[in-house]
Amino acid sequence: MMKHEQGFTIVEVIVAIMVLTVGLLALMNSSALVTRMIAQGQRSAVAAGDGARILDSLRTNACAVRNNGTAVMWRGGTPVDSLNWHFVADTTNHWRLVLSSKYKTRQNKWRRDSMETFISCLM
Repeated sequence: MMKHEQGFTIVEVIVAIMVLTVGLLALMNSSALVTRMIAQGQRSAVAAGDGARILDSLRTNACAVRNNGTAVMWRGGTPVDSLNWHFVADTTNHWRLVLSSKYKTRQNKWRRDSMETFISCLM
């Protein structure tokens, strides 16, 4: 009479290890992707903050002075953001202020974003 032994065979153990290994590799790959996305989001947030600060300061004097211009934002001696702005006449007393922000990505390439606002000079 044969005994029914309980336990796993070597084939079952090897298959379980392979499935676990594939799952762990996929998890490591996705965590590296998330880390890169967080870093890109931080660079984009810094550029948007710089742009919003310049945009707000330009809006305060826009009815009196409408000069196009540029600015470079530095962090520790390294340029991290290049800003460019210009005014566009929308109607007689209304202006559109367009600000372009250009910043470096992780691969040392430049990415460009833009913001715009409308200014009414009725006085």
